[in-house]
Amino acid sequence: MKKYKKMAYVFLVIIILGMSVAVYANVNKDSKKDNKETSEIEFIETKLVDLLNEMNHIETRNYSVSVSEITKQSQKKENQESKSSTSDGQDLQSESGSGGDSGQGGTNNSEDSSQETESSKKFELKSNGVLSSSSDIDWNYVKSEIETLYSSIPTITLDLYQINIAQEDILGFNKEFDNLTKIVKQENKEGTLKELSALYEYIPKFVNSITDDEMKKCLIESKSNLFKAYSKLDSKNWNEISKDTKQAISTYSKLLTNTNIDSSKQYGISKGYIMINELQNAVDLQEESVFLIKYKNILEEINNL
Repeated sequence: MKKYKKMAYVFLVIIILGMSVAVYANVNKDSKKDNKETSEIEFIETKLVDLLNEMNHIETRNYSVSVSEITKQSQKKENQESKSSTSDGQDLQSESGSGGDSGQGGTNNSEDSSQETESSKKFELKSNGVLSSSSDIDWNYVKSEIETLYSSIPTITLDLYQINIAQEDILGFNKEFDNLTKIVKQENKEGTLKELSALYEYIPKFVNSITDDEMKKCLIESKSNLFKAYSKLDSKNWNEISKDTKQAISTYSKLLTNTNIDSSKQYGISKGYIMINELQNAVDLQEESVFLIKYKNILEEINNL
């Protein structure tokens, strides 16, 4: 009887262990899947933000390290001269006479010339300020980034379908990406900004489907409204820019009353709220440079949250 109880006990332990392993494997698998989906959406989001900022040379760092190559050419000359001299130390030139050589002297000149090219790198801090930046867009860089993203779109599309993102949103994103490519080819700045902003509007939809993090969802939505305003600067449509900025303020303000947010981030959140309200002052002033400076500082603050 004891033998059967022991066997039953062992069998029960094996079943429990097997179920535990299966549950752990499924949880781990789901976790890896969620991490993959999150990283892919973050990858797209980062690329879109970089391209949006490239249109006005906005960098969310005040300084960057500039590397330039210095080429230095040095020329070395070596002159060697050999002379024949007489026994009394006087130099003689070679002479020939009718009666034969009365004396023979020779001068042997040889000159070796060589050039060496030396290269070195020069590192210097480069200011990334709005007022000091160039107005020229590096369209070759933008086009290259667009083509690189195309190679990732099919994989990302499949993953978005697997997490039950609405089909119309996935198809809409891909269609907008094709439109972006067409506009970028034409090197149309205003149109490119418009398409990039339209593409970014899909990011909050994707994020809402993969996370319950209210702070993250709110920040992404706020950034989307900021990009809408930013994308209209070239059109000088200040009424529309004002609407988008006010919507960004309204969305961001939800963070101030969210009690689930880590208290250590409350200072940064409050600071960001003040900065977005200050952005509205730039809109009222209708000054593009002031708007861009404040816009850049807001992005830096949000990225630090």
